[in-house]
Amino acid sequence: MYFLTALVCAIISVVLLFVFKDRKKLHLEILAIVFGAATIMWLIDCIFSAAKGEGFLTFDDPIDGWIALWTLLGGIFLWLVLAFILNNKDKVKEPQIQ
Repeated sequence: MYFLTALVCAIISVVLLFVFKDRKKLHLEILAIVFGAATIMWLIDCIFSAAKGEGFLTFDDPIDGWIALWTLLGGIFLWLVLAFILNNKDKVKEPQIQ
């Protein structure tokens, strides 16, 4: 379930990146990279689960919903922090020595 959540978030973030490509201050490329990387990570986890004999995708464990939620919130939090840093790094000026 968390793989599908990350995949949907990656698709939505790429669509948002193309729709709002003229708004560079949103840094939607970071959001697309974060959720793309999470999708690859969970895909590898699903492949290894299938190699162990378990199902590729499982919906039985209730903890999977919480993992999906934390993946979503973690990706959005990381994007917000990095976008804040990148948007404010030009505003910080070094003190001038006189």
